[in-house]
Amino acid sequence: MSSTSTESIPTFGFKERQPSAEEQALVDDVLQLYQLNPISSAYARYDTNAQFHDPIGLAKGLDSIKAQFNGMPKIFSSSETKGLKFLDNPEVKSPSVQISLSQLYKMKPAGEKLVNSLVTFHVDPSSNLILRHDEEWDAKPNTTGEDGFFGKINELRKKFTASAVQAGVDTTPKNQQ
Repeated sequence: MSSTSTESIPTFGFKERQPSAEEQALVDDVLQLYQLNPISSAYARYDTNAQFHDPIGLAKGLDSIKAQFNGMPKIFSSSETKGLKFLDNPEVKSPSVQISLSQLYKMKPAGEKLVNSLVTFHVDPSSNLILRHDEEWDAKPNTTGEDGFFGKINELRKKFTASAVQAGVDTTPKNQQ
């Protein structure tokens, strides 16, 4: 992580808290994906039927999730974690974890964007695997078909985007290629 002041990392109205060693290990593994290092130890944190949802895509199943993260190096020249905070949200019960993530994406061939996200890992208490990984940019809820007509259109677009990416990206973890 680079030297960004932790004051500049939003908490989205929640208190910051200290993570357990297990929570820190989970987040450290998943951050490899955000940092353009899609390795098997990061993917081992996900259930085979896991779902990843962000404003761009809705990926269902581990292979689709792998495609989303394995495809990022094709778009970005770098992705640097500027900071993160573990959040104390009473609605997110252990072993699930919620963080505020500030990630700086540098696009190919030029341009960069700092994205502040509210990221929630919904973890199965019996397997300790991620069932759902939700990333909300600026803590704005992702739209779904439950949000009316435009939500349904948006959900279909996200599913299509995830399917298109999956069709064109090798899902083999970087350390196994």
